[in-house]
Amino acid sequence: MAAITVAAKGVGATMGAANAGGDTVVAGGKFGGHVIEGTPVLIVSVGATPTVVTLDGVAQASLTSKTIAIPLNGGVYNGRSLTVAYDQVTNVNVGACVL
Repeated sequence: MAAITVAAKGVGATMGAANAGGDTVVAGGKFGGHVIEGTPVLIVSVGATPTVVTLDGVAQASLTSKTIAIPLNGGVYNGRSLTVAYDQVTNVNVGACVL
C-alpha cells in the first residue's frame, strides 16, 4: 500500500502504478493543517481490463479504457486518510491533485 501525494492547485498530478494491496490518499479541506482552496480529486486511469475502483469501502466506478476524477470532498471525508482499492491493477495508474 502506498500513499498517493495530492499535488497543489495548478501543479498537476504525478501518476503512478496502482498497488495490488491498495493505496491511500488524504482527503478533505485541510492538508498539513492548512485549508486548501479548490477541490482535491483522485485521478484513476484504467487500460483495457475492466477495473472496479473502491474509495473508503464504497465502489466508485467500473472502468475500461477510461480515466475518472473522483472528488475528495472535505465535508464528507474531513481530512482523513482514505483507502483506495482496485479489483485488479494491470495498466491502472493513479494520482491526485487540487482543481
